[in-house]
This record gives sequence, C-alpha cells and structure tokens, in this order.
Amino acid sequence: MVCLVIIAVFAFIVLRGLGRVKAEADAYVVLAATGLAGGFGFQALVNLATTVHLMPTKGMTLPFVSYGGSSAVAVALGMGMLLALTRRRSRDEPG
Repeated sequence: MVCLVIIAVFAFIVLRGLGRVKAEADAYVVLAATGLAGGFGFQALVNLATTVHLMPTKGMTLPFVSYGGSSAVAVALGMGMLLALTRRRSRDEPG
C-alpha cells in the first residue's frame, strides 16, 4: 500500500509539472521544465524498476527518499528550478 502511495506521489509531481507547462508560450520554459520533470520521473522509474527486478541495478537513488548526498542536492536544485519555471507570474512582473 505504501509503495502505491509513493508511486502516486511521483506521478503527481511529474504530471503536475507537465500540466503547468501546457499553457506556457515561452519555448525555453517549455523545454526546460519538460526536461526537469522528465528527468525526475525517469530517475524514479529506473529506481522502481530495479527494485522489482525488471532491470539490472543502476545505482540511481530514489528522489527525495534515498539518501545520496550529492544526488539529493541535485534533485532538490532541479525541483527548485522546475518550481521557478512553472510559477504563476503576474502581468506586471517582467519575464
């Protein structure tokens, strides 16, 4: 049951990130946010697939769950950039 909750949380994060990009007009924001969300989802998918022995072990950490030091910092920075790219901007704010 807990495994399904973890999978649902990762799916929600990826789908929410991609959903926020759908209405964006700037191509840079679309490509960057899609890459960040896709990389996050791919890292989680690879870790989950190796856990259930669907693919050989790759040594990838599960984002925000596994303790990996530099991997945890990289995932946190990536999610911070994704949040910055997908935040709602007021009409008066430049950029």
